[in-house]
Amino acid sequence: MTQNIPPGRAAQEQFGRQAHLYAQSTAHSGGEGLDALTQHLALGGVYDLVVDVGTGAGFTAFAAAPYARSVLATDITPQMLIQARKLAAGRGLDNVGLIAAEAESLPFPGNLVDVVTCRQAAHHFHDLPKALAEVHRVLKPGGAYLFTDPVAPESDDGDRWMNDVEVRRDPTHIRDLRVSEWHILLARAGLTVTHTSMARVHLEFNDWIKRADTPLQLIEPLRQEFLNARPSIVKAFRIRREGDDFSFSWSVLVARAIK
Repeated sequence: MTQNIPPGRAAQEQFGRQAHLYAQSTAHSGGEGLDALTQHLALGGVYDLVVDVGTGAGFTAFAAAPYARSVLATDITPQMLIQARKLAAGRGLDNVGLIAAEAESLPFPGNLVDVVTCRQAAHHFHDLPKALAEVHRVLKPGGAYLFTDPVAPESDDGDRWMNDVEVRRDPTHIRDLRVSEWHILLARAGLTVTHTSMARVHLEFNDWIKRADTPLQLIEPLRQEFLNARPSIVKAFRIRREGDDFSFSWSVLVARAIK
């Protein structure tokens, strides 16, 4: 990311170019984190309004649709919303609407929303505390924030390695927080955690870099990071060489927090 491009604009450009790949990504269309988040949604019956923040191609909004009279899916990237619209139409979902919006500036009145969801997006938000303040503002009293996001190990070594390869692969990446950091931020935002669980998102190196459109000159150095990773890193991220590829996985925090 160049210093002259604001973070939001850089994310728009990056995800705009690659939106079609996210619409096809099995790491985003399903997985342990989405299953766990859906279980949390089911705790509340049928909601009047669910807002999905950073919806991408819309998969979390689609999972929320059976539990809500109305779902509004928001994203900063118009091309992502185009993909979400196509997929929603293909699934026959008539209660899912789409709105272009930043996580840090949601276009809703206060105390309106029953549930805010956010899956695999918060590590791209350029001002996460402000985004959480927006979640708190728009939620009704007693409303729920349901989110999943990759989390870094509590160890400094694992944290540095994960965030280093993430930002080299995709410069719109801001930070994968530790679980302990998430709890601090949620408490500061006035959100009380009621449920947490851990999941994993399973990835393959070649698909991971293709989806981010990683510049060619950066791919081989990143491949060497995986090839020469220390045993503690191999264990933490379950790195396995498979021919000219690597499989690996990130830990994912799944949480439900109440206003």
